[in-house]
Amino acid sequence: MFPVPVLDWRLLMEEIYSETFLKAKPPMKRKMLRTGLLLLAILALLFGICSMLVMGTILVMGVMVIVAVIIFFLLPTNDIAYEYIFVDGQIDYDCIYGGAKRKTLKRIDMTEVEIVAPENSHRLDSYQNLSLIDYSSGMPQDRHYIAVFVGEDSSGRIRFTPDDKMIEMMGFKSPSKVVKE
Repeated sequence: MFPVPVLDWRLLMEEIYSETFLKAKPPMKRKMLRTGLLLLAILALLFGICSMLVMGTILVMGVMVIVAVIIFFLLPTNDIAYEYIFVDGQIDYDCIYGGAKRKTLKRIDMTEVEIVAPENSHRLDSYQNLSLIDYSSGMPQDRHYIAVFVGEDSSGRIRFTPDDKMIEMMGFKSPSKVVKE
């Protein structure tokens, strides 16, 4: 008789984990907001200087300096990173702002996922009418994937940039839903 291999399920479950961290190019909307706020702060300071010279009072200048300082502290950072965590069939999409502030953007389960495929795959053609959320690096040279999810409260497409291990773990958990092409 041949020996029957014994599977250690704890080892198997520990291996269904992948984490991907990547720096992202800030979106154009974020860059425009930052530039607009900087211009507003400069205009507030110029208005304060002009009103001080015309009216001869320093009160307006003090208020405009306070406004400019508040705007400066509210400026969104251009340092953005994304982290994808895949644990036992659940994907968390987190955004890290300025290297310090973390926000979970989306959490989906593989039961809600219809397909995960490279963004240029023809298998995604029938899902083009769904809204697209971009959590990718934004770099054209990177390999991006699209995850199509259909949940009870929402559905859509998520563009992200996973590493090979994450694609492998997702394929291990749901082989019929992951296209590697």
